[in-house]
Amino acid sequence: MFKKFLTGDKSKKSGISTKCRRDTLHSPSDIALTEDRATIRGTPTHQFQPPAEEDTRSEYADEFSNPNHPFGDGNDKIFGMENFGNTCYCNSILQCLYYTSDFKEKMLAYPHKNPKLTSRKRKSKILGSKTHSFIAYLNNQTQSAQNANAASQTSSSDNGSSSSKTKSSSRRTSIFGLKRESTVVDDQSSQIQLQESQHSGNSSNSTDVFHQENNGLLVKYPNFKNIKFIPDIVNQQNNITVVGAVSDISANSDQRKKQALVNGPIIHLDQSFHEEYGLRLSLFTVMKDLFECMAENTSSYGVVSPVKLIEILKKENELFRSSMHQDAHEFLNFVINSITETEEGSTFQGIFEGLLTSETKCLACETISSRDEKFLDLSIDLTKDSSITNCLKNFSQMEMLNGSNKFYCDTCHSLQEAARTVNLKKLPKVLALHLKRFKYEEALQRNVKLFHRIAYTKTLRVFNTTEDSVELDKLYELYAVIVHIGGGPYHGHYVSLIKTPFFGWLLFDDETVEAINEDYVLRFFGDGVGLATAYVLFYQELQEKSYINFSLYGDHPNEAVHGG
Repeated sequence: MFKKFLTGDKSKKSGISTKCRRDTLHSPSDIALTEDRATIRGTPTHQFQPPAEEDTRSEYADEFSNPNHPFGDGNDKIFGMENFGNTCYCNSILQCLYYTSDFKEKMLAYPHKNPKLTSRKRKSKILGSKTHSFIAYLNNQTQSAQNANAASQTSSSDNGSSSSKTKSSSRRTSIFGLKRESTVVDDQSSQIQLQESQHSGNSSNSTDVFHQENNGLLVKYPNFKNIKFIPDIVNQQNNITVVGAVSDISANSDQRKKQALVNGPIIHLDQSFHEEYGLRLSLFTVMKDLFECMAENTSSYGVVSPVKLIEILKKENELFRSSMHQDAHEFLNFVINSITETEEGSTFQGIFEGLLTSETKCLACETISSRDEKFLDLSIDLTKDSSITNCLKNFSQMEMLNGSNKFYCDTCHSLQEAARTVNLKKLPKVLALHLKRFKYEEALQRNVKLFHRIAYTKTLRVFNTTEDSVELDKLYELYAVIVHIGGGPYHGHYVSLIKTPFFGWLLFDDETVEAINEDYVLRFFGDGVGLATAYVLFYQELQEKSYINFSLYGDHPNEAVHGG
């Protein structure tokens, strides 16, 4: 149960097939699933538009730069991720890892002693070795339209009509990034004018409420003072779309995802910079590429296209070569194992890695044998109407080994009935909890999804259960949730809800990013109306002092100093 998931190991999951239909849904049941995705949207507490201004930090690091991340740590960036067809499992996990502070810090800092890191050029704009397919498509569409317009022009066109056509042409090319800023401003300006006309006269109360919300947000997240606020443009779920915003509030998810690519900028990662790091090409280097290019881009928001990462992932593990639906937890397990088992892995071992003690007592001779096992996440069995706290208690309950599952006793030199307990000996800085929602059903001869109600909280105290533990317990804070939307393990969709340092809770749904209500994160216990359930929970260590300050004085937990 706790063995590391090795490359190509198909036995990790108990019969869960990874072959199924694509994320694209067409049948009536699929349409219902698509509509159910609306249940994961919350009502935002903050309303903002990311800054259009470019990051003006130097193109080269100077002697005063932090050598670990000379162009910033990337916490002020918001990027969606392109879906290449059922790669939502990958995107959701990568977003969670990007906002795992210790993990990203170490990813950006490694290798530590490479002198080139203090003088290398910033990865400010990555267009790719080849033109992105979506940009190429839009360019072709525009060129065709321009050719058609040119053919329809007559030699008698006067200067006025010529000027008008020039302005129209300029307007069309703006969607390719040539005049992206002006297009965004035009769309925003028209929306502002519309709202001003609607709220003119006796709308001062509405305006006051809007400013009050913004002022409250600035108190809660001071870094929002650098954001240019505009009146809110909400989508169908009453959320503020940060990446993929359109002025049409009736736009669906697919339209917003396409708009995210149109708005750009697109970080087209179809190449690797591993030679710059002095490392061989691997999953580690393409993840470092991804994190660096997001953190160092001159834009504060956009879409990243991790082409090279998907290529290397499929090369290193055959389980992910299929274009069918994959399991997000399997990907998380593979990524963390792949990184910790490399030469660079020792840098990351203290983040997710904990220690278990397995004790087995032979019921024949009463000999007790014990061994320690490392773990990178905990897979939790689920019971109906329970909580994470109770599930963790059950995790350490005694298990009887009998029948076909007897224990081989070295003292008796034979298979014997035994009692086994698994206890937590050392807790990690980041505790990843996998909720085992997919279970094999004997009667149906297939895996089914469990919709048991499992309540989870924003803070969690976990106790070490061995007598020789150095620490009795640790306090954790919830900072990310992987949500699975679907009726079973063979199809569906993954999104991630993440607490970001500068912008609060955000919903990452492939190319699009939305601002969500903090309390809405606690609505995926499994007993809701729809099919959206929490699947993986990420908790980070929280110092007691920070928690007490928040409880007594209302200091925001984001200002807390996390354990390290």
